[in-house]
Amino acid sequence: MTASGLESMDRRMAIGGALAGAAGLALPLRQSRTVTQRGIVGGGLVQFEQGEASFSLFVSRLIFAKDEVVVLGSILWVDDTHELTLRSTAITDYIVPEAQPEQGVLRQVIGAMGDDAGGEYPFELELIDVDLPGSGKDMVVLTVGNGARMSENATPARDLGFSYTATGTLATGDIQLIGIEVDPASGVARPAPN
Repeated sequence: MTASGLESMDRRMAIGGALAGAAGLALPLRQSRTVTQRGIVGGGLVQFEQGEASFSLFVSRLIFAKDEVVVLGSILWVDDTHELTLRSTAITDYIVPEAQPEQGVLRQVIGAMGDDAGGEYPFELELIDVDLPGSGKDMVVLTVGNGARMSENATPARDLGFSYTATGTLATGDIQLIGIEVDPASGVARPAPN
């Protein structure tokens, strides 16, 4: 692993450790248990058929026990071509689909997004981490409003009066998975086993 690879791994572990530790402090009865953080981070410029958009994301699923899960995060999507800015208002699901692509790893994020006009709509975001930063192979599919699911097994929304879809690859930037285990009692963070 390169020095820059170690730096970004250390940075991700520090961010994840801080979040998991904060959650552990907020939940004192759970401090003696290991907290596992799984998620995805990234950002960059997505090029798609109708234009391009800049985005940033951080989505994390904190696992305190099999039945104690907290999903949190933030997504910002700026499409200058359509003069549209979308911000997540809720992240409700972080999904690791059973069926994975031949190349890369697929993750799905579900929640709600608001636009600049004050509307709020369900969204579904698919992210495929294929290769290293700058490779132009990572993929993003964003559906907001009509066509987006409100939960993992829900029927896609219809008749909401708003529909936005963008499918493309990252021209610049990167998508990376997070996998960290934190012992809240000691504050020690380490990579989570696959």
